[in-house]
Amino acid sequence: MKIRVEGTRDETTAAVAALREVFDVHEASRFYPNRGDSVLGRVYLTVAAHTARVVRATAARTDRLPPAGELDS
Repeated sequence: MKIRVEGTRDETTAAVAALREVFDVHEASRFYPNRGDSVLGRVYLTVAAHTARVVRATAARTDRLPPAGELDS
């Protein structure tokens, strides 16, 4: 897959680091500044999905009240 990341230099650096956690990054270009007085620029990535990666998450329900008697008065 090809991904273009656009933002400030710091934003694109952070985004590329985050994408490396999710994808296998095969190539990452240098930062290309946008034309004119813009502080924005872009980085181009070639990535692939991680192979055999298992993602697990845990969560606690927060949409239910505790049993009666456990509430603070």
